[in-house]
Amino acid sequence: MNYAEMIDRAMKGRSVNSLAKAWGLQQRTLDRYVKGQSMPDYETALKIAKEAGVEPGEAFEVLVTEERSHKARSFKLQMGFVQITLLALMAGGSLMATVYIM
Repeated sequence: MNYAEMIDRAMKGRSVNSLAKAWGLQQRTLDRYVKGQSMPDYETALKIAKEAGVEPGEAFEVLVTEERSHKARSFKLQMGFVQITLLALMAGGSLMATVYIM
């Protein structure tokens, strides 16, 4: 099971708005969790796991995997900005050597 599947199970066909009210969360916050844009705190993660019928240990593993994925995407995005900055500097003549970052 992955994060999206666990969230889907927890939703049980309910709207983000109704579930956010039931859990005492802001709709925008739960919407970010559902879209995978941010990760829930421990308390909310436990609510998600219980609603999804997932054991806390399994839910923890799912969340760790998702968090690792978020960090990898964030790192790749940061490296993209570094490459763009270096290319801009090289194009402007401010950087004499060619640098390649993977």
